[in-house]
Amino acid sequence: MRLELVKLLEKLGVNHTLSPYETHPWLVYDEDKGLSCSAEVRMGPSGEDIETEIQFLHDNPKDEDDQDEDNGEEGETGSLISPDGREQILWMRCEPVIDNHWTVKLLRIKGKDYVGEFHEWEEKGCEFFLSCVEALQMGEIPDIDMLIEDKMKDDSMWDGGRRGKIGRKSPKIKPASLMGMKKP
Repeated sequence: MRLELVKLLEKLGVNHTLSPYETHPWLVYDEDKGLSCSAEVRMGPSGEDIETEIQFLHDNPKDEDDQDEDNGEEGETGSLISPDGREQILWMRCEPVIDNHWTVKLLRIKGKDYVGEFHEWEEKGCEFFLSCVEALQMGEIPDIDMLIEDKMKDDSMWDGGRRGKIGRKSPKIKPASLMGMKKP
């Protein structure tokens, strides 16, 4: 995936070109769950990189004594919650590659590295991020596990995907049958 900066930002839900140090944030708080979800797209200081991030912030993380001292505890989404209640959901880094075109270079969701995991992983990472942003724009906390299941899978023809006519084989062509050259 190689896109002009404007097109890449559109795929991430930002409708203008970011300047160095500029951030485009989204935030929703669910009082019943005691959970905040924030997402942001930010341009680096040199204008040569873009980072996207989604985090949950839990109001009442368990006491530090109840957590594993090194790693925190496992959150609702299966990722780790830090002692201060932060839970990293997504981190993605985009960089320019050639002729003013940009691409995704790094993608981690719930601690899993998706770089090269399957065909079109970059595109699917952008779709995942945008789906989360759309939920936030509607005032909802995104269902991360459902979005991972829906967006972050290989649906190509080559790796168990569902495109094409499943179960149909290509016909076998016998070279001798071509051009009326059948054997007696």
